[in-house]
Amino acid sequence: MNKSAYLDSLAELLDCLSREKRSEVLAFYEEAIDDRIEEGMSEEEAVSAMGSAEVVAESILGELPVVPRAVAKTKRKSPALLWILAIAGSPLWIPLAAAFAIVVAAVYLCIWILAVCIWLVAALFVLALPLGLYLAWCGIMAETFAFALAQAGLACLLGGIGLLVFNAAFSASRVLAMLSQQWARKALSPFRRCEGNRSCATAA
Repeated sequence: MNKSAYLDSLAELLDCLSREKRSEVLAFYEEAIDDRIEEGMSEEEAVSAMGSAEVVAESILGELPVVPRAVAKTKRKSPALLWILAIAGSPLWIPLAAAFAIVVAAVYLCIWILAVCIWLVAALFVLALPLGLYLAWCGIMAETFAFALAQAGLACLLGGIGLLVFNAAFSASRVLAMLSQQWARKALSPFRRCEGNRSCATAA
């Protein structure tokens, strides 16, 4: 089989992919064949080294994320079947998709609400310092020195705790930011292309 026939066969087998994705895959395999020809292989040998178009197509579809893979394979069997399943199953998959989106958004929001709460606690402790010093000044003016001393000490204590909480808030924010990114990637993993694999990244 020559290069043109091989790529035509592969294009037909990958007709279930979008035009852009299919073009990327074909360009990748055309370049791979050309590289082998430049290394001294004949065109037929270079094509043979790629493996059969059927195996390559199955491998590419198998490396797609879960949802695109199911859609692509259903479309490959019958585009009409895909539309029938989408319409007939809409009372089921639309509520499920909405529930999934709500859960993802709720967890993401909770992570950042926790971060905001930590910063608010830190801010309240730090604000206790000027408030306590003001009360201590009022105690001095009223000549209630014991009260003033207690307020000054409490203000310094709470201010120090506030600074420690601020430091913890910085660290917690970094951790929560990483956690939110991991959660977003995990939630989108059934729909996004995988990384670190050239053929998978090309196909997806």
